[in-house]
Amino acid sequence: MKGGFEESSLGFKVYYFGFIALGFLFFAYLVRDFPLPRFPEVLLFAFMIVVADTAQITLPRGGASIYASSPLDLAAIVLLGPSAAVLVEAIASFFSEVVVQRRAAFKYAFNVPLLIMTIGVAGLAYWAFPGRWTALDTPLFLVPLTVCSIVYYLVNTFAISIVIALRGGRNIFHIWKQNYMWTFLHVLAFIPLGAIIALVYTAYGSWTLLLFLVPIFLARYTFKLYVEMKEAHINTVAALTSAIDASDPYTHGHSYRVSRYALRVGRALGLSARDVEILEYGALLHDIGKIAIRHEILLKKERLSDQEFLTLKQHPTIGADIVENLKFLREAAVLVRYHHEQPNGRGYPEGLQGDAIPMGARIILVCDAFDAMTSDRPYRKGMPVEHVVEQFEKYKGEQFDPEIVSLVVDLVRRGDFPLIVENDPTTAIYESLQEKL
Repeated sequence: MKGGFEESSLGFKVYYFGFIALGFLFFAYLVRDFPLPRFPEVLLFAFMIVVADTAQITLPRGGASIYASSPLDLAAIVLLGPSAAVLVEAIASFFSEVVVQRRAAFKYAFNVPLLIMTIGVAGLAYWAFPGRWTALDTPLFLVPLTVCSIVYYLVNTFAISIVIALRGGRNIFHIWKQNYMWTFLHVLAFIPLGAIIALVYTAYGSWTLLLFLVPIFLARYTFKLYVEMKEAHINTVAALTSAIDASDPYTHGHSYRVSRYALRVGRALGLSARDVEILEYGALLHDIGKIAIRHEILLKKERLSDQEFLTLKQHPTIGADIVENLKFLREAAVLVRYHHEQPNGRGYPEGLQGDAIPMGARIILVCDAFDAMTSDRPYRKGMPVEHVVEQFEKYKGEQFDPEIVSLVVDLVRRGDFPLIVENDPTTAIYESLQEKL
């Protein structure tokens, strides 16, 4: 964390010290029932978790990390119960934080209680089920194990998100969404591995724990590759969008604003998460083809000649050809290609009509026009939003899709479609894409 601890807000300090106190009180409450004969097993699990935690992955934003020891945590809860499981985590986290990673005192003072709270609450959730549900001789134990895993995930991720948000004066849900929401399915993937560890341990003894180090490290390696791949995708899209802005300084930030407007529309329409992601990529890159258009055409203040306009009309096709060369952007390339098609068939490049135009392309056309009309240019001031609404109503069903226009007009009149102003569109683009990572 940047800055001195004294510079932190009162809310941060209250939460920070309150959480530490609560964590240690919770630990004392749980371990009062700890069965001493199980202490050797506690040490074995603690050792395994310390080893597994050397394979931590630092998340791209916020400075938080996730660990490969989650399956072992789940198995400890199932096999040893919450009292022994929190002791395992207390020993393992203290040794890992202080001896192995040598973190600053204010960090491990929070992290150790955090992991105690995570394991303890998740363990209580598992053992709150009736005995017939927690016995390992029936698949029913997978139900409380799944509930336990979800509780484990929520307690851990929200506790960290709150401390990061309070420290930086940021929105808690935004921090959680940016860093953790996308990891949910990956965390659920640890449930089968945790279940297998518990079953094999019960059937063949404690030595079998050593066998699981290899799959745990392989899972971590695979997850790390995924994070790096998504990070590369983000960097690629951000770089391409920056190239668009560099080619036409008059419309600097236009691609970012169009993408934000398009996301508002896509979410209001109830598009799936995958379609929203494709829409965002398509909107960010809809003008990428302009990098191949001569600057004297792009920057011309006077009316374009017929030949110059024909040249400019090539940019959707050029852009789509560029974008579809990247496998992860091929679906977005369709939106880039058709974002100037109009319902009346007078658009370009193919003169598509009505529903033949992809929904994402119809959304981008409306949002592109909205930003173009409301933005200032060197040769004119932007229109008031009320005048833009009039233009949309006038050309609804001809130039613009009537469903999209009606939705945008409704959002505007409700105050849910404010104008977007950004200081640094390149940074804003990168940060917005990180939320999808």
